Amino acid sequence: MSTLRWPRTLFLLPVLLFCSPAQAAPERAGVFVVGVDGMDPVILERLLAEGAMPNFAALRAEGSLQTLGTSVPPQSPVAWSNFVTGMNPGGHGIFDFIHRDPATYKPISSATPPVDDPGSAVRFFGYVIPISTPEVVNNRGGVPWWDVLEDRGVDVEVYRVPGNFPTPPSDARVLGGMGTVDVRGGFGTYTFYSDRPVEDEDPKGDIELVRVQDLDLDGTPETVRGVLRGPPDQFRLEPGQLPSKADYLTLGVTFHLGADRKAMVVEVGGQRALLREGEWSEWLEVEFEALPLGLSSIAGTLRFYAKELSPGFQVYASPVNISPAGPAVPLTSPDEFAIELFDAVGPYYTQGMPEETDALSDGVFDDDDYLKQVALVQEDNQKLVRLALDRFEPGDATFVYLSDIDLQCHMLWRHADPKHPGAPPHPAQDPAVAGRHAHDVERFYRDVDRQLGEVRKRLPPDTLLIVMSDHGFQTYTRQLHLNAWLRDAGYLVLTDGARTGQIVAGDVDWSRTRAYGLGFNGLYLNLAGREGQGSVAPEEADALAAEISGRLEALRDPKNGKQVVLRVDRGADVYSEERRDEGPDLVVGYDAGYGASDDSTLGEITEEVFADNLSRWSGNHLMSPDVVPGILLVNRTLSGSGYDLTDLTVTLLAHYGVEPLPGMVGQPIQ
Repeated sequence: MSTLRWPRTLFLLPVLLFCSPAQAAPERAGVFVVGVDGMDPVILERLLAEGAMPNFAALRAEGSLQTLGTSVPPQSPVAWSNFVTGMNPGGHGIFDFIHRDPATYKPISSATPPVDDPGSAVRFFGYVIPISTPEVVNNRGGVPWWDVLEDRGVDVEVYRVPGNFPTPPSDARVLGGMGTVDVRGGFGTYTFYSDRPVEDEDPKGDIELVRVQDLDLDGTPETVRGVLRGPPDQFRLEPGQLPSKADYLTLGVTFHLGADRKAMVVEVGGQRALLREGEWSEWLEVEFEALPLGLSSIAGTLRFYAKELSPGFQVYASPVNISPAGPAVPLTSPDEFAIELFDAVGPYYTQGMPEETDALSDGVFDDDDYLKQVALVQEDNQKLVRLALDRFEPGDATFVYLSDIDLQCHMLWRHADPKHPGAPPHPAQDPAVAGRHAHDVERFYRDVDRQLGEVRKRLPPDTLLIVMSDHGFQTYTRQLHLNAWLRDAGYLVLTDGARTGQIVAGDVDWSRTRAYGLGFNGLYLNLAGREGQGSVAPEEADALAAEISGRLEALRDPKNGKQVVLRVDRGADVYSEERRDEGPDLVVGYDAGYGASDDSTLGEITEEVFADNLSRWSGNHLMSPDVVPGILLVNRTLSGSGYDLTDLTVTLLAHYGVEPLPGMVGQPIQ
């Protein structure tokens, strides 16, 4: 990647406690950054006071611990993009998990910009052979800090950083994390082979209803057959055509049950694995043939879980990960870094969010099933952290990412509030299991503490060690259906006087609609000249934005009288100008305990305005940044405070005597 260059100023950066700008990079102490997604300062301080985090306590005694400001809004792709680029969303262009197409009002992924030209193809013996395809690029703008340092002679390695897929080219060794797709091109689609229906009416995985058959006619049912879907069959799809369920390459899967049904052998793609009930298989390598005679095939890896073999049959197949031994698409920069990692540690999860949260949300997993799978992810993470430590040398810059806390807070908070012990039960709490899992979140904090202990022991003594998190956490007990509120407040009008509908289904009367919600925190004005059917004149925008902001901040929950929205930020006030127009006009910052419903996030208008959160997704951070700050812990004494993620970026550069790039908004930490 060609790094953006800029003219040097005549002035040097101030001398920091973190660095000495007069030194050359190779003579400077290295930096090792541990990014712990979702670590909350209140929970951390409580566990420190209880003596449960000895390695964090030792590092605090050696240096400094304080809160770290997050992004607006505090969503993971936004926050990590702030840290990666040193910019706010107006600079890097990532405003939410979900953006919108202003021409059509459709929700789109924030990871990649919309593709205008789907490409072209020729037809050959029933196959669709592409002759031109659109380039899929990462929507994040700015220059990552690792490119700036690598360009100045610093050896940089980055492990599992969120938001780095599609993988931008770089000379730094970078493995992406959250946002990296599976072989199907999504964020992880599992397959569940079951002899009975699942409880969720709209599961996020493939449910294969199967039965145990007596195929060898020996009088004993012992064989189950099913199908495993892989990547889309691109040589059968027209350019731009989205695949239906029938448009994926498939492999047959066969399960052979033992006579006592306590174990089985699974066969898929020429691979076999033996596992007992309650066990996970090792990684199995599979290939999906896209063209005959081996002209084109796509490699993937997956694991099976024997959830139940008797009396019923329930076997889970993980999403098929892109194989790190021969990736079909770039997973790392440079490309060969993925294979370097594979050679060093063996198979590993390449899917960006490998914890099987969808299976738990859908009721396919119970908490015990889920925690078994999370343990596999932790093993992977620990192997990569140890490899990063093996490869770290004085003067290097290394970042490692730990997902241990974030997703477990999302999924396990309902059992007991780890931030406010003794808080009322969560609406989604199941008393039958809450007692056994009441302290699961704290256990994951202690797991991170153990990993920090290993990091501290193995780093060279002069290394600058930084532990940081992108945001904290809060309970999530009540949902606001934002579009339903906008309807009742008169800002969003449906056709034919309807009260329910969907933005993408054409149910909105745009000639009378002045505002709508899309994404987890985004609210857009239906601005004339910008939106496809805009109705708000530009000169009316400021007054309308102020009116909606005031009414949202005054909103009280009819159930308990609590404030729902702590603050509403105007995009024009908090974002840099470069890409500001791509983002929402208003950013809704919910108070602790509240959040946007999934329905409103995707543009649905429901009948009710408020609802209890009965989902297993029970902890959250998609709120006001004031209620979910992250943490900053360093082995240096800090004289200042009040820093945020962009300040940390500038500090990494300053440690090596490098000035911030234009557009970076942070200040060096001192």
